[in-house]
Amino acid sequence: MSVGHALAKNSALQIGGKLLGTVFGLVTFYLMLHFFNTDGFGLYTTAMTYVTIFAIIVDFGLTLTTTQMISEKGVNESKILGNLVSMRILTATIFMSLAPISAYFIPQYATIMHIIMIGSVTYFISAIAQMFLGVFQKRLDVFMVVVAEIINRSLSLAGIILVGLSHGNITQASVAFLLGILVQLLIVVIATKRHVQFRLEIDLAIWREIVLRSWPIGISILFNLLYLKGDIFFMSIFHISFTEIGQYGSAYKVVDVMTMIPVTFMGLMLPLLTTAWTQNKLSQFHSHLQNAFDLLAIIALPFAFGSVVLGVPIMTAVKSDLILAGQVLSVLGPSVAILYFGSLYGHTVVAINKQKIMTFAYAIVAAFAIAGYVLFIPKYGAWAAAWVTLGSELFIAILAYLVVATTAHVKTNLSMFIKALAASAVMTAAIIYIPSPNVFLTMGFGIVVYIAALITFGGPKPKDVLRLFKPNPVRVPESTL
Repeated sequence: MSVGHALAKNSALQIGGKLLGTVFGLVTFYLMLHFFNTDGFGLYTTAMTYVTIFAIIVDFGLTLTTTQMISEKGVNESKILGNLVSMRILTATIFMSLAPISAYFIPQYATIMHIIMIGSVTYFISAIAQMFLGVFQKRLDVFMVVVAEIINRSLSLAGIILVGLSHGNITQASVAFLLGILVQLLIVVIATKRHVQFRLEIDLAIWREIVLRSWPIGISILFNLLYLKGDIFFMSIFHISFTEIGQYGSAYKVVDVMTMIPVTFMGLMLPLLTTAWTQNKLSQFHSHLQNAFDLLAIIALPFAFGSVVLGVPIMTAVKSDLILAGQVLSVLGPSVAILYFGSLYGHTVVAINKQKIMTFAYAIVAAFAIAGYVLFIPKYGAWAAAWVTLGSELFIAILAYLVVATTAHVKTNLSMFIKALAASAVMTAAIIYIPSPNVFLTMGFGIVVYIAALITFGGPKPKDVLRLFKPNPVRVPESTL
């Protein structure tokens, strides 16, 4: 199967699976708000944000390093995977244990300690499950990964419903997510064994190589978490109410949903970019990168415009008191669009092995974000968190692009971007001047107008979008599969 066809098939499968899983996630989010109210959701969001900080540290670049190392020509995939998983289990045990231990000494977290403890175990299991994703991305065969995630989401949703209907509390509800990820891990491990017969092992030479490769990514991720997760952390430290955190967290839930698309897609693109770059197939590398840019532009721009004009109607349709969440979404929405391109060039930095340079960029952005959070959150609360997030995403996207452009001599064609931008403007005007009594009808109408405008301006038809994944009729060498 050609690279283009394989990528198209698996991108559609994984993104489709993510969308289905996202539907479960959104329903879960809706039910949590209604079962446990905005302040209860704020409690949960605060606890899980704190745990996420340690989970991001645990990753330390190993997930991306796994995909990169096992995609290289002539490697012993079984041995490398066994060592990577062993390292992940060790580091996850250490750092996820620190989450509840350190939280014990933060007075503001006394009421959410049980959620932090359950969340730490949940993220420990999730961290291990993530290590196997590269095996399937390398083979462009992600069916079982998609199945496992959907089952996870389904079980979590069922658990939330059970707890809610039995008038349980938010701590009990967090157990549902633990059970879901445990089942996902079991499925992924069994599926991995069909491709790679690995065993846990410790080879110090391989561990040294893993550390040498992953530490620039890990340090970058560490700086990333300071501006990606620092918002809610600093809001809790500065005694912003759980209700306001719940409002901000509700808007950020939309951000989390939308960021799944570029992360999923670029996870599939990374092996192809790495292979093309290491084999010095620069025309193929540039073609993959351009096609990814075009597709992400088509998705990101209408969301950015739509979130500005429909933020409040969407969030208040979820729950009538989420007015602040809708207002904040008008800032966070455009930051998501920027993140799409930041993810594109951030993953490309890994493919061209320029992680060390980007470490300094992430450090600069982290310092900027922390300063913004500390200076403005005490006075402006959720609004400060939102604007600092947008500024940080813009800053890092620009820096990542500059690294890729100067190293790989990339000249991005903005034709599709401009078409998507114009179509988004038309969509926005239609939404404003042709109102609908129902926000969901308005969203559907806006999507139809956007697609029609994009086609009119010379963009691809929906059925032709997968054409973007067919840059050249080149086949991936068997040694890389």
